[in-house]
Amino acid sequence: MNRLEKIVTGTANSLAVAGLTILLALAVCTLFDGLLRALANYPLDFVREIGDLVAAICGACCLPIVLLHKNNITLRVFDKFLPPAGARVFDTFADVIMTIVMIAMAWQFYLFSQKTMKAGDVTWMLNVPKAPFWFAVDAILWVGVAVQAFVLMQTLSGKTAAHNQETPL
Repeated sequence: MNRLEKIVTGTANSLAVAGLTILLALAVCTLFDGLLRALANYPLDFVREIGDLVAAICGACCLPIVLLHKNNITLRVFDKFLPPAGARVFDTFADVIMTIVMIAMAWQFYLFSQKTMKAGDVTWMLNVPKAPFWFAVDAILWVGVAVQAFVLMQTLSGKTAAHNQETPL
């Protein structure tokens, strides 16, 4: 299990770093677009054309690490009233629901990517095909499914990750 945990953690971390790096590059391009637009009346059209598609990939890249560390919204009210085994039942139920939701999201993005490809959907000015971007998002979501399945396996085995709880005010 330790080897699998290292692989899952490494993959989630690598995707998050890649996504945030790409997002930083997009931010720099957006800055240059604004500067060139204001100073030289020469906008960078590709920034507006593919910026939202690139941002979708960046957002998807951060999802696996959120799932791995269980940084999604969590209600911990049952921990105060139930014994640890009872609370684990609720954690397991929540992980099963998250796994189902992730599978449904990845499947719907796959269907959307297929429709986009079949329609030949391209960007408005530069005619960049949109389907490869959506297939990349879908592939990352399937990685998220694998990460969530790993989290579910950990919960079922009794080894749960430490929850990152915010401190109450």
